[in-house]
Amino acid sequence: MKNISASLVAVVLIVTVTATALAGDFEPIPESEKELYTFDLEKNFYAGQTEFEADLEALISDIDRLETLKGKVAATPENLFEAYDLNDRITPRWWKLWVYAYLKYATNTDQMGPLETIEKTSGDLESRIQFVKTETQAIDDATLDEYFQAAPGLREYAFAIEESRRYRPHTLSLPEEELLSSLSPYLGTWSEKLYQKLIDRTEFPDIVADGDTFDVNINYSVLINSDDRQVRKDAWQGYFGSMADHRDIYAFTLIKAIETRNKISAVKSFRNFADAKFFDLYLSYEDVADYFDEIAEHAYLRKEYEKVRQARIKADTGYETVNIWDRTVQASGFDKPRFEVKEACALIKSAMAPIGDEYQKELCSLLDPANRRLDIVGAEKRVPGMFATGYPGASWQFFSMSYNGYFKEVRGLAHESGHAVHHKMQSNAGVKPTYSSGPSYVTEAVAITSELLVGYKLYNEEDDPEKKAYYLEQFLEDALGLLVNNMFAHLELKMYEGVEVGSLHGPDDFDALALEMTTPYSMYYDKHPEYKGLWAVIHHYFDVPMYNVNYVLAQAMALVFVDKIMNENGFVDKYQSLLRVGFDKPAPEIIKDRTGVDMLDPMVLASGFKLIEEKTDELRDLYRQIGIDVE
Repeated sequence: MKNISASLVAVVLIVTVTATALAGDFEPIPESEKELYTFDLEKNFYAGQTEFEADLEALISDIDRLETLKGKVAATPENLFEAYDLNDRITPRWWKLWVYAYLKYATNTDQMGPLETIEKTSGDLESRIQFVKTETQAIDDATLDEYFQAAPGLREYAFAIEESRRYRPHTLSLPEEELLSSLSPYLGTWSEKLYQKLIDRTEFPDIVADGDTFDVNINYSVLINSDDRQVRKDAWQGYFGSMADHRDIYAFTLIKAIETRNKISAVKSFRNFADAKFFDLYLSYEDVADYFDEIAEHAYLRKEYEKVRQARIKADTGYETVNIWDRTVQASGFDKPRFEVKEACALIKSAMAPIGDEYQKELCSLLDPANRRLDIVGAEKRVPGMFATGYPGASWQFFSMSYNGYFKEVRGLAHESGHAVHHKMQSNAGVKPTYSSGPSYVTEAVAITSELLVGYKLYNEEDDPEKKAYYLEQFLEDALGLLVNNMFAHLELKMYEGVEVGSLHGPDDFDALALEMTTPYSMYYDKHPEYKGLWAVIHHYFDVPMYNVNYVLAQAMALVFVDKIMNENGFVDKYQSLLRVGFDKPAPEIIKDRTGVDMLDPMVLASGFKLIEEKTDELRDLYRQIGIDVE
């Protein structure tokens, strides 16, 4: 049985942004059209609270029916089939309730009622259906073979059944599992809510720029993109300084959340929570730790890129010292592109044209504002970041804390649209709800491929050396996500290990660990003390723990996928088949079977490192063409 909430949201981390002038006359979303760029939850989900509650009652009724099989799941092949078939039909309704409730909360964090309702109810319901997994695990191999022979339809659920049995060494007695399931809403979600409450109560400074006043939290991307160096500095220090206001409580929250997750995982015979998450991903602890270490050994590649960029910034600006808030500054007078939302959508559609007609159709549906599936108008009390979310059989939705037209935000929209289209293509192909979710590095690889294709298109088709250099910088920033995401994921793993052995006690310990783990990746981090507070800024650590490993694996695969889409005849057909397949076998096998890429083959990482080196050299050459010596 699937954990419904675990696969609820596909997330993307936005950390660095491009630099340009403040808004001026540019309107990222036309004022007259802003309503079209907010969700219409009544149209796409429920007409109101009454319909939500009615669907919740229907879900409870479905669970009542499933519960009549308790104690009898393994008795006959027919009972086993009915249990898994009922779960397959229950899953879309359950996810729909979750998604609706979370979107209400994401767009206004004061709207917690539906989310709290579905969280509490889900804990109770997951407890009630735990027996299906436990009773499945009691079936021996010989009996299961007989059941498959007696009820051929049961083979549709063969992998789901095997997934249940795979967890036998990590499953407690039924009463214990039922108790843990009933407690999950109280043990697993409080840290996210406390984190959001702290952000809501943080007094971020207002900064005056170009005659307007900007809140640092809501408008950080606008401020850090200013041509005014003091504005950028004030934005950087104001944001990180404000996030440090509650650093003691952030540290307390992380320690207690990690202790809880580690303890539950240990009770289930895992080393710690990270070990349990890696098992979910069909990976070993050693495989992931070695993967992180291998990428960390190439952290210097990001410093090499920064050296190239820094040389140009100094040449363009005359700065004696380039600070972290200066690192994406462009030459004076360079008209850096910003994209009104419709332009951004047109660009994404054009970049994704190689993937085929079905992809285009679903992408156009998502990006059409008339469908009200985008919510991107900034306001107070919205959750941070971007995400796409939905439920099996339905069209997905896209949320962003705000949209200001910067290229980083365009890439974020491309990323999340990749998630939305991927899941809709699965539904179009008839993938059963049971198999609509799995290890997220598969879906993240698709999403990152989408954003890389946008950057690739712009720099590959540009002839003007200045603009081509700019777009290549953006593509490299994206490709270097392999290193950046590894930095985040590796730090998180070390936090879990640190809490496990008792070496992390408070914010100073987290600061020291963050500084140690991030310094190899950048020329700037040890020079700017604010950055050691990174651990409190990454919301994934609080709301989607140990998710970042998916980005690392996905980034490595996406670099290979983009190269093959552009250069290998016939690969697009393989890639389309990946988009249409469900999670009906271990994810590493799915990727290899559909695309020919072995995700743990050292050559996959080697290919990514080579691409980064080649494009960094190309950037040096472009700088030379425009008269800048970067050596």
